[in-house]
Amino acid sequence: MVRFYMAWKYRVYCLLVIKFVLLFFSPLAADTPFLLKQLTQTPYLVAPAISSDGHFLSALIRQENGASHVTVWRIPDGFGQAETLPYTRIEMDWMAWVGGGRLLMSSKEKGLILYDAHLKRLRPLIEGRGPRPDELPPVLLSHLPDDPTSVLLQWEDPGLPGFPAVYKVDAITGTSEKIISAWSPIIRWYASPEGEVLLGEGFKGRDQFLYRSDHDGDWRRISKRDYFKGPAYSVLAVETGGATALVLSAHAGNTRDLWRMDIATGSMRQRLAGHKYYDMTSALIDPVTDLAVGALYIAESVEQIVWRADKKEELRKVSEKLGRPKFFLLASSRDGNRSLYSSRSNNHPAEYFLYDKETDDIYPLPHDENVRNFPKLRTEGVYIPVKNMRQPMHALLAYPAGGLTKKTIVLLHGGPVRRATERFSPFVSWLIASGHNVLQPNFRGSSGYGERWRQAGYAEWGNRMQDDVRSAAEWLVDEGISRPGDMCVVGGSYGGYAALLSAIKDDDLFACAVSLNGVTSLPHLVEYLDRNRFSALTVPRILGKLRRRSLQKRSPVYQVNSVHIPVLLFQSTEDRNVPFEHGAMMAQALLKHKKEYDFIVLTGAEHQLRREEERRKYFQHTGEFLDRYLQ
Repeated sequence: MVRFYMAWKYRVYCLLVIKFVLLFFSPLAADTPFLLKQLTQTPYLVAPAISSDGHFLSALIRQENGASHVTVWRIPDGFGQAETLPYTRIEMDWMAWVGGGRLLMSSKEKGLILYDAHLKRLRPLIEGRGPRPDELPPVLLSHLPDDPTSVLLQWEDPGLPGFPAVYKVDAITGTSEKIISAWSPIIRWYASPEGEVLLGEGFKGRDQFLYRSDHDGDWRRISKRDYFKGPAYSVLAVETGGATALVLSAHAGNTRDLWRMDIATGSMRQRLAGHKYYDMTSALIDPVTDLAVGALYIAESVEQIVWRADKKEELRKVSEKLGRPKFFLLASSRDGNRSLYSSRSNNHPAEYFLYDKETDDIYPLPHDENVRNFPKLRTEGVYIPVKNMRQPMHALLAYPAGGLTKKTIVLLHGGPVRRATERFSPFVSWLIASGHNVLQPNFRGSSGYGERWRQAGYAEWGNRMQDDVRSAAEWLVDEGISRPGDMCVVGGSYGGYAALLSAIKDDDLFACAVSLNGVTSLPHLVEYLDRNRFSALTVPRILGKLRRRSLQKRSPVYQVNSVHIPVLLFQSTEDRNVPFEHGAMMAQALLKHKKEYDFIVLTGAEHQLRREEERRKYFQHTGEFLDRYLQ
């Protein structure tokens, strides 16, 4: 496959070099508009966190060079005394406060790093052999609040490659002790807040297993189910005391509810929160008691349910002080006296606030004032009838604050087991600023709408899932929002795949199509995924009972002769989800059949466009392409 990849890559480079030069070095690319620069730059502040003692805050802060760096500051001193650490957002897998004022960071290349905010000391955490970049990444299992000098982590066991062991790590000395060795099929361990490892989750083929500890070193299986046929469930956390765990499960209905599970038996003890139409997505856990006090789900946007009286009262008080109804509790100090909140809008990035319970004051975290000048847009949820389903398809329709325009983009999300939500999207804002309406359909197979909707997308790539894209475009016409030929279809990853198929199947509705890192060959994708460890959890969603040869009929690259509208292709050279060969093969086929297209190689980019210059190139060339074909 490597030889095949390289051959296609350089063949296309040679054939299209002139086109690339013209695109990359055009005068317009050098004179980037201010709005484009603002929308594609990294948000000023993301991922804020508060230390368990409530004395420190951390966040990823954008610096003058455009990169986000890990930044730490003491709460009484203010942001002016912040410490900038030499690690960027791109380098970090995760970071978490442990043992009061110690910030633990997991770097892709440098392993585990510890910053002691009290001493302002930065050093590698592990002495000797710790987690390596080419192995399973480390996962934090417990902060060990009763032993603040230690943490509980899992990472790959050298004795059983591909499976994690559990280690107790001394944050002072950097020494680690293996307390549970890896064993197949466990790939994820769960510990109580007190640090007792009680659950292990594993996969073998399509089967998902759950094991529990008997406290004497023995483990017993308490659950086994087919990942695709059984009711979906996922473990969130073990609660304090170790008798119960928080689990998202659809065993009692179509949607995933938040349940309290008995660890000894695997039976569901109590339903904590649920919704008739939407899946619960996570739980709110009180840092003082380590018990669930609320849950979150997504309708048009994120919604939260809080059932404990004191937390509801705090939320009411903070809402009044902020003067904003849409805000969320993110985290609190261990004593509950200081809490982090976010306020969200679909017009600009989230803003963050620190609430001090003792003084009853709210302090805004630093943010970029320029985001207040972003284009204003309106978003509304709509429901679109689709074939073969009683349940209508939910979609989000966004348009300029002044009203609907004559040009519309059907924007398709990736995954496909994901969904479009009413949150700030720089790309949507860019399209709105360019004078377009944007419809984002949550076609069957999308997450968040229950098991029937999610499973209705299995083995339906290029078939009923694709029919939903056409239903979305036809709805726009039926509602008088747009006309055939006044629409283009745009998407990334799976959405790019569906956009390319729409260029083949729906050219009577769409004037053009844009694909960012889109799949172009299902046989090649299945072959690539089969090399991964958990291919049995992904390939059946695509393959089902279809023969692999039949996947060619659902692949854009084998139907290029039927493309009758202009196509814009973007493909990243370092994409590990959809390898570069997908875009290269499609570009070569379009060239061979003399179709109208542009192909832009994003050199050095990954599946997600993590750097500003990559996003700017994508936004700019997409805007120019749409302007060319939507008048």
